[in-house]
Amino acid sequence: MHRSRQGNRMVKNPHASAIDFISNCEGAMRPLLLASVSIAALFIASEANAADLAVKAPRPMMVPAPVYSWTGCYVGAQVGWGWGHNQHHQPALVGGSGSGGSIRDFGGKVNSSGGLFGGQVGCNYQFASNWVIGAQGDIAGTDFNGRNDDPLALFFGTGNGTIAIKSDWLASATMRLGYTFYDNRAMFYVKGGGAWIHNIWDLHDAFAFYSPTILGETRSGWTAGAGFEYMLTQNWTAFVEGNYYNFGNGKLLEISPSDPAAFYSGKQTVETVKIGVNYKFGGDAPVVAKY
Repeated sequence: MHRSRQGNRMVKNPHASAIDFISNCEGAMRPLLLASVSIAALFIASEANAADLAVKAPRPMMVPAPVYSWTGCYVGAQVGWGWGHNQHHQPALVGGSGSGGSIRDFGGKVNSSGGLFGGQVGCNYQFASNWVIGAQGDIAGTDFNGRNDDPLALFFGTGNGTIAIKSDWLASATMRLGYTFYDNRAMFYVKGGGAWIHNIWDLHDAFAFYSPTILGETRSGWTAGAGFEYMLTQNWTAFVEGNYYNFGNGKLLEISPSDPAAFYSGKQTVETVKIGVNYKFGGDAPVVAKY
């Protein structure tokens, strides 16, 4: 309030109340203005930080390498080549008939060879980190063919007799034991078990007369082998292996209806080299990073 003195009397200023009101309002508004500015500044800063966070790319996640396992069952195909060694025997009466003659065994051998194509199925179990045990069955169509001179024809000097053989299928049921390396993707293994083969003997050109001239036999024996297998992916593998088969000493197949002779199959062994692929069911899928 402002007053002026006119004479001895106090005169009241008509603008004093307005000035005082404005001053009081300015004092009251100053804290509110400061608070508003502070809030606006915080809001702008938070928006800027949010924008910075939005444009920052997340850190890339490391993708672990796939884990390979041999455990599981599989099915596959194989091709290869085989070599057979097939002995035979022909006991025959020589030196006359009846008591004037003697029985002599004319033994011979026919080597055979040819291709094979087949398939296999099996299951493996991996244990103790690097060891694999498994069981496998396989069968292949074979074209092992061979022909050689008939020893009876050579003995009697005619030289125009031959004996032939064809093995048309080969099968086995084996156990496998392997050891893995190279990040568990490669495996050396050994195998062994039972084996079967089917032979067709052709005596059409034999020196002695036989009827029928085509004789079939199925033989059983054993096999042993070793191989190397590699995981192309977690489900596909490729392998190469060698096998030895032994089918024993054979049996009597036919007695000649007219000549004093008989035909026996003899000891038979086979070696094969195979390559092939397997598809393993199941298995761990590759690890994929997710963001």
